[in-house]
Amino acid sequence: MNVTATSETTNTPTQQASAPWRSYLLFTLCAGFYLLPFMRVIFVTRDEGSFLYGAVRIVHGQVFARDFFEVMGPGTFYWLAAFFKLFGVTFLAARICLFISSLGTALSIYFLSRQVCREYQALPCLILVGTSVGALWPGISHHVDSNFFALLSAVCMVIWNNKPRNSLLIAAGALAGVTTCIFQPKGVLMFCALLAWLWIQRRWTSAPLTVLALPTGGYFAIIGLVLAYFWSQGALDSLYYANFAFPRQHYGAVNAVTYAYGIIMYYWANWVMAFGWAKWSVAIAAILITPLLFVAALPLLMLLVGIGYKWKSVTPEIVLYWLSGWALWLSEFHRSDIWHLVFGSPLLIVLCIHALTESRRKLANVAVQILAISAVCLAGFNCCVVLTMGTHPLASRVGNVVMAGAGPDQVLRFLNEHTSPGEEILSYPYCPTYYFLSSTTNPTRYSILMYNYNTPSQFQEVVDILDRRRVRYIIWEAAFAANAADGFPGSQPRSPNDLIMEPYLESHYKQVEDDHGIRIMERKGEGETQATSSSR
Repeated sequence: MNVTATSETTNTPTQQASAPWRSYLLFTLCAGFYLLPFMRVIFVTRDEGSFLYGAVRIVHGQVFARDFFEVMGPGTFYWLAAFFKLFGVTFLAARICLFISSLGTALSIYFLSRQVCREYQALPCLILVGTSVGALWPGISHHVDSNFFALLSAVCMVIWNNKPRNSLLIAAGALAGVTTCIFQPKGVLMFCALLAWLWIQRRWTSAPLTVLALPTGGYFAIIGLVLAYFWSQGALDSLYYANFAFPRQHYGAVNAVTYAYGIIMYYWANWVMAFGWAKWSVAIAAILITPLLFVAALPLLMLLVGIGYKWKSVTPEIVLYWLSGWALWLSEFHRSDIWHLVFGSPLLIVLCIHALTESRRKLANVAVQILAISAVCLAGFNCCVVLTMGTHPLASRVGNVVMAGAGPDQVLRFLNEHTSPGEEILSYPYCPTYYFLSSTTNPTRYSILMYNYNTPSQFQEVVDILDRRRVRYIIWEAAFAANAADGFPGSQPRSPNDLIMEPYLESHYKQVEDDHGIRIMERKGEGETQATSSSR
């Protein structure tokens, strides 16, 4: 597969004007057809469940932060809720939302790449698509949506640089404001990067001061509208606590990981195992992992590029990509695993490919060719995996889905057979997707509960609700405790005396099924509960 895209040479002005549109149309069709197979898959134990069920809460009249608690910004919840309002609370509506955000991101990267890369214009998008498949994609997330809107703001700036219009500056600022509502650090840093670039442009071109005022007005107009809405709902204090005070105190306790964490455990080891530990399996794994290693090495590579770059020939687009690229990267560095690094790297990838293709050195040419081949192989491998996954879709109350991994389909089958839509259940500690798929209701404010992340008072609040409402079924992902050290190193209780939920569940609930470490618990009768308490 040839991922090289060179500038078109045509004979007539009409052909010259239409050639880019043909390229964009072809890219859109190829990207769309590639993304579609991924849209049918859902991962149960992912953050996506928090967004899916949070958007359902909003559709049913609840207010973010006031009525349910999430540390992610409100933007993705309301963005997804808009699709539920339009198309109904279905899996299809969720995937339309994901498809638009994913395809829009791909088109933005392709557009930005075409501005600076004379060759391999599709390669940055291929690298990002290939490396994105993992813990954060395919699935609704604030990482996906924030990149979509942040890159759109960069697109507006590039277009404005070629065709200055005040509306483009206002749109760029407003899109940065939307990004802030989705993912606060990314939006704020992106806005600062855009202003810094405009300030530099103003110094070079003597543009009026309004070039700074217009995006600033667009940015604060969005922020002001959002704050006014939460103030009108009596939720401003709750919003501050959920999105600023709580994460500052508790996020780092369970999310501190080593740099590029997961690249060996979840990729290299799994690939070598998948091919039977044969000698050639190491070679295949080495090809597949090359784009991930490239992403992990980007900060060092960009430092080397910066040292060797001929700054006399720098273009406005290059300056914009440098400032915005580092803004995106720094915004994702709060958790330095490989998946967050990938979502922070789209513009740095474009810059690095630009530097490699502009270099006259043979080593750079060989490096970009190796990277292109490995990116195509990784993207193709991911597509083959997802196409062979779940040949028989599983029926849920929101539509047919294909579940990744082993076992969760039995839990959903049980919920479909033993609960009714709207019935209260609790999914503990980290699989809120079941609320959405089974159309059941979470009686608490929390979609996940983790020790050293959620406070003891929040755990006790959940126990009190279970006791007061006598919730019949609990979906207890007991295997999470054994595996949590991999994804959330600090989430283990310091001692057995710190356990709150587990003693309550064991004394008040009995296990009716166990599916690959996910226990389905049913509430005991009063007599059984008293007998259990006496025996203890």
